[in-house]
Amino acid sequence: MRAPTPSLMGTLEFKFYYVLCAVIICNMMYTMYRASSPERPEYEGYKDELSEGWMFGRKIDLSDGQWDTFRSHLPAFAAAMLAYVALNWAFRLVVVRRVAGEFLRAPAMVRGFLPTLWFPFIFATCFAVGLSGVSTVFILLIAGGNYFLAKQFGGRRWAPALFWVYNMAVLFANEYYRGYEFGRMAESLAWLDGWRGVLRRWDVTFNITMLRMVSFAMDYHWRVRQEDETSVKQIDGLVAEPGTEKERVERSCFAEDYCFANYWAYLLYPPLYLTGPIITFNSFVSQMRYPSAAISVKHTVVYGLRLVASGLLMELILHTVYCVAISKWGHWETFSVYEISLFGYMRLSFIWLKLLIIWRFARFWAMADGLETVENMRRCMSNNYSLQQFWRDWHCSYNKWLVRYLYIPLGGRRTSGWNTFVIFTFVALWHDLTMRLLQWAWIIALLFLPEGLATWYFSRWARRPYFRLLCSLGGTLNIMAMMIANLVGFGDEGVDKMLAKLFSRQGAAFLALVYVILNVHLQVMFEWREHEYRKEYAAHEALTQQWEMAAVPRVPSPAKSPDSPTLTKRQR
Repeated sequence: MRAPTPSLMGTLEFKFYYVLCAVIICNMMYTMYRASSPERPEYEGYKDELSEGWMFGRKIDLSDGQWDTFRSHLPAFAAAMLAYVALNWAFRLVVVRRVAGEFLRAPAMVRGFLPTLWFPFIFATCFAVGLSGVSTVFILLIAGGNYFLAKQFGGRRWAPALFWVYNMAVLFANEYYRGYEFGRMAESLAWLDGWRGVLRRWDVTFNITMLRMVSFAMDYHWRVRQEDETSVKQIDGLVAEPGTEKERVERSCFAEDYCFANYWAYLLYPPLYLTGPIITFNSFVSQMRYPSAAISVKHTVVYGLRLVASGLLMELILHTVYCVAISKWGHWETFSVYEISLFGYMRLSFIWLKLLIIWRFARFWAMADGLETVENMRRCMSNNYSLQQFWRDWHCSYNKWLVRYLYIPLGGRRTSGWNTFVIFTFVALWHDLTMRLLQWAWIIALLFLPEGLATWYFSRWARRPYFRLLCSLGGTLNIMAMMIANLVGFGDEGVDKMLAKLFSRQGAAFLALVYVILNVHLQVMFEWREHEYRKEYAAHEALTQQWEMAAVPRVPSPAKSPDSPTLTKRQR
């Protein structure tokens, strides 16, 4: 590890930065609050999108359909997850300990349908039926087709291509037929369409399940391929040593563990079924056999409190800044360039915070059940200047899934020049089959090229004192490009008018000022990252010192003969 640079936090330069950031952020908050005021003439145009609120006597902006659905069903989801976690713990304490005592004593001796998945298998099936009703038949048929292909053709060189073709075809078919209808198949079955459960459009969230289907098929394929290259005994010997999370992901399970019961429980695991985070089949089964030591009661409780704090922050924002409703309304004629830029920024911040809460909610219940998953949204959107780091932190578990099942099989770094476009095209199609998301994906993929070239070219001056200034100049351009790309991909219909006004003559002077201010923001961000690195470096040095002390051999005491003189402690 490189030696960290001296801290700049107490210098006069950074004191100026702190004051400037505090003034600007307070002004941003006040400007957005005033621009969302009922006293503004624009309020009449979008007020119908607002709902009755409970803070400060103001209305709340619930015009985002995904957030409104999650928020309105939150009590029911929380009750269902609480019931699942409580019943599963009771089942493990009573049934698993009595009926499958040998599993607790020697987990590596039990293969196939794991006892810790007996109750999740039953509850997940009932949960899916409650959500999707008779449409669960379609989920079962699609999942069964993937299981059949994996078992029948796993291990053959062309099998991954078959798995991908099948699963992509499923996504397109689900979208085209809108979750299928019994009435289209036969008029006599039309009455079944009235029993489609709470989540009538089960296909909307099925893209998460599709990732798990690919994970199972590929993990089983690699297990069969390993058997051709090494002995089964060697492969199975590693199952009893789960090690790190990376080893859980990469090491295959027992051949018998790739059974349909484990597969079905994995696909429909209740806490993660609708939203993720994504966990691979290997890691899921490994943790069901050997629970992760990273989870503790204290850690889970603190994580739950962070989730509650995030939810309250979202409520505060939606009561004070109506960024979603104004963006959907799309009439930017009377707003200033400064206000438009703030609403664009808050629109992206809302998406970030919305997904953070949804994923944290799911991850919290998985942790309460004893399952460790990757944290999505590891770093705040406003604390990211690198496209690569932004992509890794935004949907971290999805990024790891893409690396394992798409990036590396396509050649990894050797072919990154073209496989990046393939990956982002898949990402766009996976999210939604729209041209806007394809445009977003291709813009993001193109932005990787200049960032990579700049990183390679300017790294030669990494030890120069002005290097951080060069980085902030390029990082500011990166931030602006990422915001534009994400507004194109995730913005509303009026985003073209928003961008047109921002890049007009009127907005040119404003953008120049923003460029300067963002450089200040990046200097603070760089120093905060270096502060994090200093703590990591200190911990690494302390651990290295402990290892070195433990590795020093002790000098054995000389054997005493009857004639040898007795040595004092100092002499010895």
